[in-house]
Amino acid sequence: MDTPNADYDSVWKQAIERYWPDFTELFLREAWGCRAAPEGMDQELDKCTRDSKLGLFRVDKLLRAPGADGQPCLWHLEIQVARQRGFVERMFVCQYRLYDHFHLPVRSIAILGDPSPTWTPNRFELCSGGTRLSFEFDIIKLRDFDERLAELLLSDNVFAWLTVAHLLTLRTRREPEDRMLVKGSLLTGLRSCGWEEQKFRDVFDLIDRMMRLPKVLQYMLEQQQEFFDGRQDMAWKYLWEERAEERGLQRGIAAGLEQGLQAGLQEGRQEGWQEGREEGREEGREEGREEGRLEGRMIAMRELLCAQLSQRFGQYDEDVDSRIGNATIQELEGWILAVVTAGTIDEVF
Repeated sequence: MDTPNADYDSVWKQAIERYWPDFTELFLREAWGCRAAPEGMDQELDKCTRDSKLGLFRVDKLLRAPGADGQPCLWHLEIQVARQRGFVERMFVCQYRLYDHFHLPVRSIAILGDPSPTWTPNRFELCSGGTRLSFEFDIIKLRDFDERLAELLLSDNVFAWLTVAHLLTLRTRREPEDRMLVKGSLLTGLRSCGWEEQKFRDVFDLIDRMMRLPKVLQYMLEQQQEFFDGRQDMAWKYLWEERAEERGLQRGIAAGLEQGLQAGLQEGRQEGWQEGREEGREEGREEGREEGRLEGRMIAMRELLCAQLSQRFGQYDEDVDSRIGNATIQELEGWILAVVTAGTIDEVF
């Protein structure tokens, strides 16, 4: 059974448009903060993409948004999923043409989604006599995240999940059945992020489109996901949110009593107690929510692992079920990834 070609290009471009702050946070380690949302400028690209000798150069994504200094800037992004001769020259040509047309600083970023671990082009140089030109640009090498998949799966950053999907799509490009298992695991695991419904549906759709499957396997996967959506498997999400809120209230009351008594010694017992109680209640809610998120993530990971094991190996014994129930989050991470390549259930544990 042949595996259809993955849809990397449109998925990455659409995700960049919708979740730009997540992109800068994960890949550039820059918090977007209060800067204005990027303005898409793809329609302007036709004005500066043709050359009589070099041919057509297509910029994958062009955005206008403030730079780190708050000044107007163009962000030119290329999504490259295969090694390409002349790629650095292409980046250079796009950069100077964009500057020549818009007369704005241009930040060039290449997202390298190819399978090679060593291809890291990031510089173009020209030299003649005493004249030297050197152009460097940012690169995001997705293969660099290969050893961090478990960490990414614990994140609620959209691009953490897309990076995992991209890398696992590369790994399963000739194994459609394995891709179905991995894709099902990712789509099921998305429910642990606690996103609002529209964001969950967006990211679900992006991963679904990237990790393309033969029609028969896609139908089987859709039936599985409809089961998770329609049955009580979603109940854990609401349960841990409710429990987190309850824990937050309880901790808030206790913390409020303590802080209120301390404040009362300085500003009056009654006024200080009330103020401390309110402050403590809010602090307790936040602590409770954070603890609830972690507990909910572990519940989701256990559910995900159980679903993977059942689908891959059939019914398993009580010892395995007990190990899963008592596992740490680190153990669950390792087992979830091990299921993908294990030949037997013993190889998982």
